[in-house]
Amino acid sequence: MKRLPRTRRDFLRTMALGAAAAAVPLGETGAAVQPKRKNVLFIAVDDLRPQLGCYGNGQMISPRIDRLARDGILFERAYCQQPICMATRASLFSGYRPDHARIYNCDPLQSLAPDALTLNRHFERNGYALWATGKLYHYVEDHEAQFGSRWVNPDGPWVGSGYITDDAIAEVRELEKAEKAQGISASGKGPAYEMADVPDNAYADGAKTDLAIERLRRFQKGDRPFFMAVGYKKPHLPFVAPIKYWDMYPPGKIKLADNPFLPANATEYTAYNFSELRSYAGIPKDDRVLDDALSRKLIQGYCACVTYVDTQIGRLLDALDRLSLRESTVIVLWGDHGWKLGEHGMWCKHTPFELDCRVPMIFSAPGTHRPGTRTAALSEYVDIYPTLCELCGLEIPGHLEGDSLVPLFRNPARSWKKAAFTQWPKIARRDPEKVITGYSLKTDRYRYTEWTRNKTGEVLAREMYDHRADPKENVNIAGLAENNARVSELHGHLGGGKGWQKLRPQR
Repeated sequence: MKRLPRTRRDFLRTMALGAAAAAVPLGETGAAVQPKRKNVLFIAVDDLRPQLGCYGNGQMISPRIDRLARDGILFERAYCQQPICMATRASLFSGYRPDHARIYNCDPLQSLAPDALTLNRHFERNGYALWATGKLYHYVEDHEAQFGSRWVNPDGPWVGSGYITDDAIAEVRELEKAEKAQGISASGKGPAYEMADVPDNAYADGAKTDLAIERLRRFQKGDRPFFMAVGYKKPHLPFVAPIKYWDMYPPGKIKLADNPFLPANATEYTAYNFSELRSYAGIPKDDRVLDDALSRKLIQGYCACVTYVDTQIGRLLDALDRLSLRESTVIVLWGDHGWKLGEHGMWCKHTPFELDCRVPMIFSAPGTHRPGTRTAALSEYVDIYPTLCELCGLEIPGHLEGDSLVPLFRNPARSWKKAAFTQWPKIARRDPEKVITGYSLKTDRYRYTEWTRNKTGEVLAREMYDHRADPKENVNIAGLAENNARVSELHGHLGGGKGWQKLRPQR
């Protein structure tokens, strides 16, 4: 296994581990009694942008995630590596950035990098009992390759993309007929939203939580540390949730985006027609604009789904408390990328705007930080793997392209990364001869993006947004003459998407 070169940092880490070993108590036979390693509860939420109470959003009802933030450490400026489900998840689990093995093209990790020492495999090799449910990787074949029979999902009456009402199911069947007539595989899609007067576990995410709580009971009786991964599908489309969560968000109080337009000086690569949403029944096709009533309904559905999942996360946390597992368990909660709710006239992810790239990330690791710690340090999802390793006393594999965040647990205001890196392959992502990628970095003040032809490295267009003067990214200032020096500086930091190698934090 490839290792990082030994440095003074490595020497000090080795000395620290040696000192810790020296402090381990001896048993009656004189042999060292090794303390049991921390458990891990790994919570993934699909399409969750940091529109939460703990991130300062008053519209969202998220008391359980907010409680986790009060107990843990919240990263105010965390960023995904690619604003799409598959690539950002594969990057996080493998520890590689998306350019490695062309992870950016969104094929299964099992086919792109089958020998990758993934996060879950590393923990399993170190004696952890593994169990998973829900969406963690993107593809079934990746789940099966990574977890095997330990990936367990509930059975239920769900049709297509998780619908349960007669009206929604009828729309699924109609779309299936149309898709069949066009010679394409049935997508399972129906309406973009659904509500039903049912208990939480009538929908899949509630049923997953039931399974996870039962598994926690079994783990509580075991003698091995566990790595439990729970992947929630909501608030991913379609927005399906029990009606009680919809009722928490009266339509008259729903706020629409106040910038439903492209930025001034947008490039030819800036716009995106959000085909993901347009593929659902009842959504205008082509490039037609969504009216205000439909926009409010979609925002209401998104919020309802967030609060529904927030409740399920609360149930998991309550179970940890009841089973006296909280103090021995490291928790990490993350949402795979951001999501647009009408901003810039767009929906979904799939662009390198701040809204797509910035993500929620919360750790809770008793004994390593003060409760309620917050840090504005720039951080990335590739940092999760090494952070969990350090928190649980595992060796940090040498191939990882992120950095452990543990120093920030101790000193959240310390100097850290100068930039966080995200990329979006806008054109021909599966064709290395033609792919055009938006390589983007976030610094303390700016978001800077270069639309680059991968094969030649030619920069085709640039975007730069000053978050101090323009936090909603409404004006692209990359082409203004007075910004030439700044553009040149950021171009150097970006380094064609490889600049992270020179901007890693010093421990």
